[in-house]
Amino acid sequence: MTTETTTSLETNQTAEVHSDKTSGGASFDNTTTASTGVSAGNENASVGIEVSAKTGTEASVEGGLDGNNVYVEANYSDTTEVHITVEGQVNAEGFGVSGTADAYAKTGNEASLEVRAGDEGVVANGSLSAGTAVGVDGQGTVDLREGSVTAGAGVSVGEQVGIGGGGEATFTDGVATVGVSGDVAVLLGVEVDLSVSVDTNQIAEDARLAKEASEKAAAEAKAIAEEKARQAEIETKKAAEATKKAAEETQRETERQAKAAQDELNRQAKAAQDEIDRKAREAQDALNNAGKQVNNGFKKLKFW
Repeated sequence: MTTETTTSLETNQTAEVHSDKTSGGASFDNTTTASTGVSAGNENASVGIEVSAKTGTEASVEGGLDGNNVYVEANYSDTTEVHITVEGQVNAEGFGVSGTADAYAKTGNEASLEVRAGDEGVVANGSLSAGTAVGVDGQGTVDLREGSVTAGAGVSVGEQVGIGGGGEATFTDGVATVGVSGDVAVLLGVEVDLSVSVDTNQIAEDARLAKEASEKAAAEAKAIAEEKARQAEIETKKAAEATKKAAEETQRETERQAKAAQDELNRQAKAAQDEIDRKAREAQDALNNAGKQVNNGFKKLKFW
């Protein structure tokens, strides 16, 4: 935690005119400013308080070209004012919150005008006030990775007459901003501001990272699917080989059993044929023996 105290006193009495190829302007400053402040903070949070006083007259006008944008700015102030300002912020990974509060008392006249138009969008603001007033203005901002939202409000009381308002719709360096502001004050002043910024660069970066993550997930899913398909092909091939082997073994066993049955049938047929042949020989032999005996009997008979 670090702490810092500052004090300053500045007296101005200047007038100048300037111009270049694309712009020009003039200013007058006859003011005296005094301020003192204290701040404390570290890398994650900070707070600061400042008290300032200013009196005198100042005016300025600027106009010209800024790239492809044309602009006109004019300011006039003849006031005496005192401000007490408090600022604070807290930062963390991916987001931040900051806010300011300004309590003031002022008297005098003020006027301002700003117009800007071109390839970055359109901005138009203007205000006018006169009289004496005291009031408080506050503003808070929430910063996210892809953009930020800023809102503010204020109230003032006094013998003051004023009116002002403006709006913007810009696109610069990939950041799109849309904002409106307005205040009306007749003895009682109320001011409300709202601005929203979206960082399309961050959106594009997040989209790129999401695309890369999606492509990586798709590649991993494809690799897993291909591996599963390869394993399924291997298993299918193994199953087909096992089925073929079982079918071949079954075919061989069937053929073996058929051959064994045919061999047995042949053996039984041969055995039956052998038995028939044997009995036929026995019968023939018996018949031959009987014929011999008959012949021998006839030979023994003496008919002549």
